[in-house]
Amino acid sequence: MGRKSIDKSRKNITNKVNKWLEILLLNLQNKDIEKLTMDDFAILAKKSKSTIYSYFQSKEEILLAACKTKVDALSNSIFNIIEQDLETVELYELLVKTFAEGTSSISISFLQSVKKSYPTSWSIIEVFTDNYINLLREQYKTGIEKGIFNTISIDLMSQLDKIFVLQVVTNPDIFNDKEYSISELITQYLNLRLTGLLKK
Repeated sequence: MGRKSIDKSRKNITNKVNKWLEILLLNLQNKDIEKLTMDDFAILAKKSKSTIYSYFQSKEEILLAACKTKVDALSNSIFNIIEQDLETVELYELLVKTFAEGTSSISISFLQSVKKSYPTSWSIIEVFTDNYINLLREQYKTGIEKGIFNTISIDLMSQLDKIFVLQVVTNPDIFNDKEYSISELITQYLNLRLTGLLKK
């Protein structure tokens, strides 16, 4: 039987907690999250149940924190790239590479499960995706203005990017972990986008 949580004040999440949340997130890949208990989460995080319950009251809370830890780390990496003085194409390619590297440990089935059953955690992923696509949108605009990219509707490209990441990649009828990975799909899609954008 899983241990029942007791209502009490929770400890603040520290960098040390983020480290084992990263371990938990990695170990959750290809697991049936809905069938897991908080006891299972403790085992996957390599922490005692008392430690888990000192920070989180439910499975939903810890999953949200784990997703946020991953998103925050990837956001920081992307922010560091934006701060560099790079040309449009080089910046675009580095944004794609960083996204691919940052999601290399995330499985398609994990995203599909979060999208289906954990809306609060999924909203964190949606917000990050929106922010990332807005960065790509800025590169589309800059590239077109500089005459590097073909003149194509920026709104159309941005909407297609969002649909691909949030709806197509996470559709279990189209993609699965046996044949694809998140990072490979995103890289191939965005590099194909860049090939079509560049003027000959």
